[in-house]
Amino acid sequence: MFLAVLEATNNAVIHGNKEDETKKVRLEIKQENNKLIIVVSDEGNGFDYDNIPDPTLPENIEKPDGRGVFVIRSLADELAFENNGAKMQMIFNL
Repeated sequence: MFLAVLEATNNAVIHGNKEDETKKVRLEIKQENNKLIIVVSDEGNGFDYDNIPDPTLPENIEKPDGRGVFVIRSLADELAFENNGAKMQMIFNL
């Protein structure tokens, strides 16, 4: 969970808010039944989360970035996007 939340938060700061110190990143954490729901949102314009290059393909394997959402998808039990990708909801089964 820690790695997924760290990656989502870093993505929000770096890619979402473009490291603009006047913009905020918001974390919401709640538990519902046997699920931990963590929402990370930024003030950016979002991104095309349906068309992220596969970082495991040979042409992407040596790129220094582009693995964040892949890692988050691998670690979270469920992942959803809202607000054009500026809001990410991760669900972890407890």
